[in-house]
Amino acid sequence: MSIQTAGPGDTSPLRLVPLGGLGEFGLNAMVVEWEDHILLLDAGMLFPSAEMPGVDSIVPDFAYLAERADRVRAIVLTHGHEDHIGALYYALQSAPAPVYGSRLTLGFARKRLQERGVSPDFRTLIPGEPVEVGPFRLHPIRVAHSVLDSLALAIETPAGVLLASGDFKIDAGAPPEERTDLDAISAWGERGVLVLLSDSTNAEVTGTTGGEDDVVPAFEDVVARTRGRVLVSCFATSIPRMQRVADVARQAGRPVAFLGRRMVSNAEVARDLGLLRLPDGAQIGTLPREETDPALVFVSGSQGEPLSALSMVSLGEHRDLAAGPGDTVVLSARAIPGNERAVSRLISNLLRLGCDVVHPGLERVHVSGHGSQGDMHELLRRVRPRYLVPVHGEYRMLVQHARLAAAAGFPPDDLLVAEDGEVLSLSRRGAFREPRVAAGRTLLDRSSGGEVEDFVVRDRRHLSAQGVVVPIVVVDRQTGRLESPPEIVTRGVVEGEAGAEIAEQASRLLADAIDARPAEERLDLPATRERVRRELRRFLRNRTQQRPVVIPVVMEV
Repeated sequence: MSIQTAGPGDTSPLRLVPLGGLGEFGLNAMVVEWEDHILLLDAGMLFPSAEMPGVDSIVPDFAYLAERADRVRAIVLTHGHEDHIGALYYALQSAPAPVYGSRLTLGFARKRLQERGVSPDFRTLIPGEPVEVGPFRLHPIRVAHSVLDSLALAIETPAGVLLASGDFKIDAGAPPEERTDLDAISAWGERGVLVLLSDSTNAEVTGTTGGEDDVVPAFEDVVARTRGRVLVSCFATSIPRMQRVADVARQAGRPVAFLGRRMVSNAEVARDLGLLRLPDGAQIGTLPREETDPALVFVSGSQGEPLSALSMVSLGEHRDLAAGPGDTVVLSARAIPGNERAVSRLISNLLRLGCDVVHPGLERVHVSGHGSQGDMHELLRRVRPRYLVPVHGEYRMLVQHARLAAAAGFPPDDLLVAEDGEVLSLSRRGAFREPRVAAGRTLLDRSSGGEVEDFVVRDRRHLSAQGVVVPIVVVDRQTGRLESPPEIVTRGVVEGEAGAEIAEQASRLLADAIDARPAEERLDLPATRERVRRELRRFLRNRTQQRPVVIPVVMEV
């Protein structure tokens, strides 16, 4: 990166402050700042893996935003996926501001915020119609993605034009309402773009990404060969796919239904906006009567979420829907990194019921919504920015994106790979990195009503893997001597007869250790408690090769 300083008469630089989305999936949140004016691009949420017990969701750390709440002119949403709108509530708590987005994006966001009793100032963006927001001028551009109404944004600022791709692919063969507007993008390239923020999710995938029409033949085959019901599970925002699959069902004479809270909610929003055209008799939230032809049912839970509708079906515990021999379940989504084990377990449970299961590893029932290397090259060729900042994806994807651009002839000094919290300052004269700011992730646990510290998650993970041992020791208040043999309570260590034998040995060991205490320690409860912990941890490590959490309880009587 070239390092320059502003000269006399130069306008203030444009500052990019990534609060999420650079180096980790899901937490997309980028601050665009010029002097005392701020835009927040997206506010995404990440759902935790099984390695984070007790954590319901992960959102960006919005402390930087909260400290500058009076400068925030707008929150601008590029599209309606959870990893771009799921943390909107928390962003608004930090900095109340008008929220801009397309019709469907705002429809999804409105539904989620209504559940929390929040009604912000929503303002609709329409491709081709610019909007003034403080010193910024927003130009929405339609792009192809796996959810309708997705936008790229060309943002005119006093320092220059920023073009944010959002999540995108080219898909030149898509219908006009789904197709990336390459002409609009090229026009901005002609005018001049200071910086391009470009989606890096598929930077490791060669070629170009296919279109939604590519999945139709596989679904036609599944519907034709299935005697019973067809259950289709995709991301609940995948309206273009739902439309194509519903059309296949209609042509085959199958009723269509939707089950699962988020699947039902999103289908209702898209239908009410006229963006999902369903066959007559389609049922949202209920199932067709058994005497009708076997239905095609969209069911939430493609990621194997434990309480999702499809997971309950796979366990035979859904109150409204059962599946078995003659039925086919289609998982029309890739497993998000970290969810592979849950998806594999879901497939196994469905196979045990006698269902046929089709997933992307077997047939082409899914295409990505993100552009591959060919799409990235095409975008870069048309925009021709002064600087390129790879966004959206893990760090290795950002680096790969930069390497692809360099191999295509982009000046290496103008490729700006950053991580969350690394501030980039950009102007026509040059670019430099400013000191880091607070950024990262906030872990949320709805059951406790607040945040969860990282060390709490580590303790929970340790407990789930190694177990817990509670030694209960009762001593005389006057002498410090044992009143009774120590009692050992274990959970998740060793059970059955072997566990009982270890507990008995541990009790004798602790009795000896307590009797052997020096006189000055006999009435020192904290010292006794630490001795109990130390002796028991050493014994268990040698006896079981485990390191359970030891929580001593020492009481005086």
